Amino acid sequence: MIKLICPECRRENDPERIYCHDCGARLDRSALAKTAPKVEDAKETQRRLRMILDPQRKQMRLLFFKISKVILGAFAVAAVVQMLRTPDIPPRAKMGDFPPQIGLDLENATMKHGAAPLAYTETQVNAYLGSALKSKQAALSKLLQFERGIVKFDENVCRVTAERSLFGFSIFTTTASSVSLESGTLNASNKGGSIGRLPVHPLLMKYAEPLLFGDLWTALDRERKSIAKMNAIEFHPQAVVLTPKP
Repeated sequence: MIKLICPECRRENDPERIYCHDCGARLDRSALAKTAPKVEDAKETQRRLRMILDPQRKQMRLLFFKISKVILGAFAVAAVVQMLRTPDIPPRAKMGDFPPQIGLDLENATMKHGAAPLAYTETQVNAYLGSALKSKQAALSKLLQFERGIVKFDENVCRVTAERSLFGFSIFTTTASSVSLESGTLNASNKGGSIGRLPVHPLLMKYAEPLLFGDLWTALDRERKSIAKMNAIEFHPQAVVLTPKP
């Protein structure tokens, strides 16, 4: 930055001053005229000219950003609403109904060679889960109050929904998998899922499932081990068939 030297007291002054800061003598400002002016970039000049010649351009851009924010906000609100909606699930089992002893049936089938296939409906499995999980609350997550586990069977697909509550409000998470049984190992290929009624892509659900359902799988570990000892498992609409080893 050029400094203006006072001809009287030799004090350096800022280029904006006309008189010396100390003695008040008039400064020689001719040196400033010799400095090269700043050259504006060509693109910056074009942009500035467009703004001058087309003032509505800026207004349109601001309007576009405002509309975009409104649309994004609407999508976010819609997603939250879908997450809080209750999916299509069966009603709670009636109190007093004696649930089927599926766990005991599985253990007996694994010890008895040539046993007949075991077939259960969705209603029977859900009744068993409602009873079995009541005694396994210690294995379930304490972050949200676990209410119940619900299954739904389609052709070659098993859907499991966990209902949990927060301050009395139910939150539903669902995972869908294609399950096969090979050499004593249960293999599951994730087909996606949902939070409430909001669909979740299979790739995202694959990584979210351990977090959302890890405690439920731990609570049902005994049943999973018994199923793994079977020869085959088949899912059909509203039914599952388990075939013991010959």
